[in-house]
Amino acid sequence: MFRLRDIPIQRKLRFVILATCTAALVVASGALFALQYYFFQRDFRNDLVSAAQIVSGLSAPTIALGAPETTQDFLNALSAKPHIAGALIRVSDGATVSGYGREWTHGYDPELARDGFHTVSGELIYAHPILNDGERVGTLILLSDFRGESIRLLALYGGILVAVLASSFLVAVVVSSRLEQLICGPIQALAETAHRIAHVSDYSLRAKKEAEDEVGDFTDSFNFMLEQIEKREVELQRVHGQLLDASRQAGMAEVATGVLHNVGNVLNSVNVSATLIAERLESSRVENVVRAAQLLREQNGALSDFLTEDPKGRLLPSYLVEASEQLARDRAAAREEIELLIRNIGHIKDIVAMQQNYARVTGIVEALSADGLIEDAVRMNLGAFERHRVTLVRDYAEVPPVSADKHKVLQILVNLIRNSKYAIDEGGTGERKLTIRLRAGGEGRVAIDVIDTGIGIPAENLTRIFSHGFTTRPDGHGFGLHSAALAAQEMGGSLRVTSEGLGRGATFTLELPIEAGAPAPATAAA
Repeated sequence: MFRLRDIPIQRKLRFVILATCTAALVVASGALFALQYYFFQRDFRNDLVSAAQIVSGLSAPTIALGAPETTQDFLNALSAKPHIAGALIRVSDGATVSGYGREWTHGYDPELARDGFHTVSGELIYAHPILNDGERVGTLILLSDFRGESIRLLALYGGILVAVLASSFLVAVVVSSRLEQLICGPIQALAETAHRIAHVSDYSLRAKKEAEDEVGDFTDSFNFMLEQIEKREVELQRVHGQLLDASRQAGMAEVATGVLHNVGNVLNSVNVSATLIAERLESSRVENVVRAAQLLREQNGALSDFLTEDPKGRLLPSYLVEASEQLARDRAAAREEIELLIRNIGHIKDIVAMQQNYARVTGIVEALSADGLIEDAVRMNLGAFERHRVTLVRDYAEVPPVSADKHKVLQILVNLIRNSKYAIDEGGTGERKLTIRLRAGGEGRVAIDVIDTGIGIPAENLTRIFSHGFTTRPDGHGFGLHSAALAAQEMGGSLRVTSEGLGRGATFTLELPIEAGAPAPATAAA
């Protein structure tokens, strides 16, 4: 449906100009035509009066002399006037003595004999007295074709009006197309500048000021607004960069915290092993064996007598056998503890190396194995699972590689796993289980679900949990989940949460895009 407000401003301006010109011309032409029609009516009546005066003056002597039939010639002369459709002369006794034109005398109304103008069936009739020396001898009645003349005149005026309007339209279109650029040009230039800014978001562009009118003032205001927006855009980019840096640092802190937790757990085992080795060395019989060897060395040639006759000598062989067996057992136990110590130290090296590997590849998007990423995050939290007595359940489906930043994915998974561990701690003494599920997600995506049996999330917090600064933990900073959601979005994925309420656990779902060219996995139910 056509709406004037929806068309371009240039067409609106042209429409306003044409409508204004048309209205002015119609009013002016209507006033002029009304004046002309008034003059037409006046002149028409005056012409009838003049003709009636002439015919009456010529007919009066003839009627007075008693020869009224001779007046027919005078009436016939009126046929030269096409606007007089008929005429008749009636004498004083009411008899019609002559006439011509339409057969309009039948049913003649005597009232029409009254002098002056009368209208019958839309026709104008004029009655004029015939006087001879001041004495009335008859009446001349003229029937005019006023309606026909009026129609012809109105048709002429209508044609003139149409011609004037058409020519005025043409002139208005030509003139307005030249002059409307004075108004539309600056507005169109301003609109084009705004359109370019909206599409390329380049707030350094400025609109060109072409006049000192209201549009010029608006252009100055528009450019000032762009200048302010450009300043705020620069400031926003700076703050956004700071937020990204803070987000990356927070993510690195989350990963480093996980590394430190696991290193701390392994160091506990290292400390236990070192303590056991130290205790066994402290309680070792090596010094007794040394004293026994010294005792044997002191015999200096009388060893056989010492071993057979001396009470201490007779006990020494059995003691040496027993001591050697104990030393063998201590050696075996020390070897086990040393091997455990070596394994734990190797575990620490692996954890640190893995963290360094992730730190080196930050910002690089590559094809990655989703289950490998999950296992790296799990290894960083194994010590925490044991310490908090959390049962870990793995449910991995076969999925194609994902296209992601390894460090960002690890940051997200470490954060989700740690949050789930805390939620399980806060959930009480119920089932302490954490399930990590790998499955096909939405179209072209792989989904990783982190499902806990913890305290759960109330409905009013589900839409706020990813907001910056929001946290329900007294020692939380409210930045981890926010930065995780931003990181997922930057990689073309998403992070969302579902929960049936307090005490019902929660499920965090991370979706990542699959590698370009990899076959899409069969979509599985969430």
